[in-house]
Amino acid sequence: MSTVDLSAEAQKAEQEKIQKIRVSLDRLANKKSKFIFCVPESQSPAASIYEIYFQATVVKNMGYEVIVMVEKGDYVAPTWIEKELTDHKHMAMTDPKLTVGPEDIMVIPEVYSNIMEQTKNLPCLRIGLLQSVDYMMNALIPGTDWTAFGVRDIITTSQTLKEWLYTYYGQKFNVQHYNIGIPEYFEKSNIPQKPIISVIGRNPNEISKFVKLFFTKYPQYSWVTFDPMVTKSKPPQPMRRVDFAKRLQNNFAAVWIDRISSFGTFPLECMKSGVIPICFKPDITPEYMIERDENGAPLKIVDGGGVWTENYYDLPILAGEVLIKFLDDNISPELYEKMDKIAEKYTQENAEKMLVEIYQGFINRRIELFKTALPEYVVEPPVADQAQTVNLTEPPVSEQK
Repeated sequence: MSTVDLSAEAQKAEQEKIQKIRVSLDRLANKKSKFIFCVPESQSPAASIYEIYFQATVVKNMGYEVIVMVEKGDYVAPTWIEKELTDHKHMAMTDPKLTVGPEDIMVIPEVYSNIMEQTKNLPCLRIGLLQSVDYMMNALIPGTDWTAFGVRDIITTSQTLKEWLYTYYGQKFNVQHYNIGIPEYFEKSNIPQKPIISVIGRNPNEISKFVKLFFTKYPQYSWVTFDPMVTKSKPPQPMRRVDFAKRLQNNFAAVWIDRISSFGTFPLECMKSGVIPICFKPDITPEYMIERDENGAPLKIVDGGGVWTENYYDLPILAGEVLIKFLDDNISPELYEKMDKIAEKYTQENAEKMLVEIYQGFINRRIELFKTALPEYVVEPPVADQAQTVNLTEPPVSEQK
């Protein structure tokens, strides 16, 4: 083959590549790209699953096509989540109709590091969703992190988790965070609360031990009910979240034991509902329990966010003390006021605003990335905090090692 032929073929290939970039740019700019959210299968209520569906709905409301990618074709959307949040197209990972292009964006939760690895050669932008440190670390082998799979962009649910990432991984990730929103149906009851204590925990043995210790310490309160917050059917089933909220607001207090929680949605739900949370402090202090200065630096633990302890064996005694005050009508109104103040910013409206800004930022950066790959693109003088741009002949920014 002559040199002229080789040159013609190279020009043709370059023109085809440029045309594909223009198509991707047009699709992204005109909201014809796809957002793919990977969701683990779980019929048991989990705030992490709820948040994925919430984010998917926010992006759908922005005008983009949303696909929820699941492991199996017979997947059933969680019935405990509102139908308006699960009303998306669901597709199995193995479905041959599921295709992605450079204009598409895939959101992968931390539990799916295997999917991060399997998708590392895809042309789309891939974003890691970090809600649980434990799930992230359990899914990784020692000495590796998500950059090994080309994932450098992360969305997380608190400033605390963002700081944790920078502490252990340095500045290798582009991390965006937002405040989780608690649905409006978590509200205070208009009727007097009952002397019932909700109990929520990851380890059933710790819940059982707590209840036994409580009755050992306070045999005079053997009539007190501990509510496991499941349906009253046989066998008990998880409740819809809206039913969970209605049940919660009727109880005066709630015990929460979750050592590995990275955020802790349940105490916030309690505060919104006027229910006193009695909590065993997890390994990572919840963001809402940290008071920060004007620059975002942590100052101290917030006062008034219920009752918190670092000693598990204090929980039964603390529950008894709160019960006695409740029965004596001696709980300070100031406690409820402080709980209201802590929880007030955690609304779905605020969460949606922050998520729209985060996802629009990813979209805008992607558009700039496509533009810089076009020959007619004029490079503007650099400005402060300008997003990094690269040649599209190379892997996307999120996939460079």
